[in-house]
Amino acid sequence: MRIYLLRHADAVDGTPDATRDLSPKGQRQVAELAKGVGRVPLATVPAIEHSPLVRAVRTAQMLRMLGGSHLPLKVLPGLEPEADPLKTAAQLGKTRRDRLVVGHNPHLVAVAEALLGLPAGGIRLRKAGLLALERTARPTRARPCGAWQLLWYVVPDFAK
Repeated sequence: MRIYLLRHADAVDGTPDATRDLSPKGQRQVAELAKGVGRVPLATVPAIEHSPLVRAVRTAQMLRMLGGSHLPLKVLPGLEPEADPLKTAAQLGKTRRDRLVVGHNPHLVAVAEALLGLPAGGIRLRKAGLLALERTARPTRARPCGAWQLLWYVVPDFAK
C-alpha cells in the first residue's frame, strides 16, 4: 500500500489565501511533473484527493488533465494548511488502498514525518514535490499510523 503526497505548485501572492491560484511558474511545474507521469501514480489510485484551497485544486486538475487521466477529484477534509497533521497521518495510515493527496506545507511535511517516524525538520518538500511512501506494517497501538518507508521523492526539475 502506498501513499503519494504532492505539495501544490507555486501560487500567486494575495489574499484571501484560500483563493490563490497557480502562478505561471506553478503551471510550468505541474506540466513538468506530468511529463514524468510514469512516476506519478495515476493508474494505481482511485481518485486524486486534495485540499479545498484553490492552489491545491488547480494542481490536482492540471496533473489529471496533463497526465491524460479521468480520475475523479475529491476534496479530502484535513488537508488544509492549519489542519492537524497527526489526525491526517492517522487517517492515511489506516487506509487499505493507494492514495494520492495534494496539500500544503508545513502540513504535508508533518504528515510524512509522522508516518515515517521522523522528528520535525526531517523532511523538506518543495513546491510541486511528490513523495512516495510505502507501508511496511499495519497500524498497532504502539504505532497508530503503522510503519512506512520513503520510496522516492521527485521534484519537477527531475520529472523528465
